[in-house]
Amino acid sequence: MTVYRDYKKITSSHKMSSKARKIFEQFVEAESLKEINIDYQTREEIKRKVKSPTPQCFDEAQKIVYGLMERDSYPRFLRSEMYKTLLESLAADNAQR
Repeated sequence: MTVYRDYKKITSSHKMSSKARKIFEQFVEAESLKEINIDYQTREEIKRKVKSPTPQCFDEAQKIVYGLMERDSYPRFLRSEMYKTLLESLAADNAQR
């Protein structure tokens, strides 16, 4: 999440406040186009924190998303046909060398 890493580096409170609102609207707010999969309580907690943002105000959301990726998305990707095809292609390329 490059957006979040960049956000954490902001030192100006004005810029941090503006960026926190943008991140919230883009990724956290319910029904947003790029809404992340987090629970209602976490979403509400972040909504409260964005009013007086800190570099850590999105940390809990990041933990939840990484956990979901670790337990669901990544293992599913490793079992996908796309990944298997890529591995076969790489193995064939290495065998030809």
